[in-house]
Amino acid sequence: MPFGVFVEIDGQPDALGLLEITALPRGSELPTAGDYFDAVVVDHAAHNWQVRLRPAELEAGG
Repeated sequence: MPFGVFVEIDGQPDALGLLEITALPRGSELPTAGDYFDAVVVDHAAHNWQVRLRPAELEAGG
């Protein structure tokens, strides 16, 4: 999608993860189908299991 990618979350088959373009450093590429990466939850909606994510390396300082 032009705003980001939907991702599967290991161990949470009902959750809908979203990694938004705005969560990535400028010039970064979005992951493609089949990529695995560590992420941190930045927001969630419990009523529909939607989870907004940010790459974990950003939390660690790069």
